[in-house]
Amino acid sequence: MMSKETKIVYGLGAMTVLVMVAYLVLWRISSAHVTAVNKGKDDPQVERVVDRDIELVDANGEKRRFSDLKGKVWLVSHVFTRCPGQCAGVSAALDELLAKVNDDGLLHMVSVSLDPVHDRPAQLNQFAQKHGLVRDNWWFVTGEAQALDNYMKEVFWLSAQERPESQRNNVNDLFTHEPRVVLVDHMMRIRGWYYPFDPASAGLLEKAINETLDAARKSA
Repeated sequence: MMSKETKIVYGLGAMTVLVMVAYLVLWRISSAHVTAVNKGKDDPQVERVVDRDIELVDANGEKRRFSDLKGKVWLVSHVFTRCPGQCAGVSAALDELLAKVNDDGLLHMVSVSLDPVHDRPAQLNQFAQKHGLVRDNWWFVTGEAQALDNYMKEVFWLSAQERPESQRNNVNDLFTHEPRVVLVDHMMRIRGWYYPFDPASAGLLEKAINETLDAARKSA
């Protein structure tokens, strides 16, 4: 017969095994999720579609919807007007990329505020004016804060977190977010996620834009 101490040891061992198994299961689920995001356009088994809409307001105060862009090729990314540098850098990188592409009016940009409580049309307009990004094929948009945050996470897998005050480099260093850009085709299918600051990823993005534009032209 096992002693009380032996039973306790075996019980603790069993609990440890169960915790490890649960951890491994959760890790595999999380890894599969991340892998699906990164595979994007390269895996025919993984298809993400912009299958629902949300009401937005642009820098001119006009109402916009993502569904208005069906038939075009478009890029969507986060921005916030108090951003100390990264957002302007992403916008500049995308602006340079646009200059390289012969889009025939088919390519569109959407910069979505991750600070919609502060970023109203006036602030978005000032940001676009300041960085020379005022054009018909580039929307700077905002919306209702919680609904927009949920939408960006669930549809585009783009998220941001408020940075703790102790980690801020200055008063405007409010959020931490990845400088990722999402490419969407003319059928509202997400073709991939890219990093415009990374030369290799930016090169892949330019190639993917041209291929997606060709597909859109052929389907017209």
